[in-house]
Amino acid sequence: MSRVAPAVIEGNAVQRSLLARVLGRRPDVLKAFGRLDTTLRFRGLLPMDLLESVRRATAGEVGCRYCASLGEPRTEIADTRTAVAVAFAEMVVQGPAEISDQQFDVLREEFDEDEIVELVAYICLVSVAGQMFGAVMGLEAAEPDEAAEYQAALAELGS
Repeated sequence: MSRVAPAVIEGNAVQRSLLARVLGRRPDVLKAFGRLDTTLRFRGLLPMDLLESVRRATAGEVGCRYCASLGEPRTEIADTRTAVAVAFAEMVVQGPAEISDQQFDVLREEFDEDEIVELVAYICLVSVAGQMFGAVMGLEAAEPDEAAEYQAALAELGS
């Protein structure tokens, strides 16, 4: 059980995820978080599959059992841009102050500056802030059917 009782909210599996329901105790906070999440994840420059790979790769490291249960990290990444984004996100989670100019140069080989801003914003919002919130609030792992429903809703939103 989470450390704070979740609110009852309506919507698809993404909109009523446990993370959203706990944030939903403060509707204005949920709304603001959701607007930025929606902008980055569904209306941005970067493909949703790349962003989902980033989210999956960082969830366990940050420590949110709920976020980690929504999809295992992808072990095989054929796309170079996704592999670079995942590696960079993992470095951010391990030590954001240690990110070097050389590591940004690697990003620049695959992403333009607008994409870099979007990627770092996504990593900081979803892969750090959201997952850290879930870890601090003690969100329990999703049941397999809830995780599958979440992934299906992501796919529908992304199409």
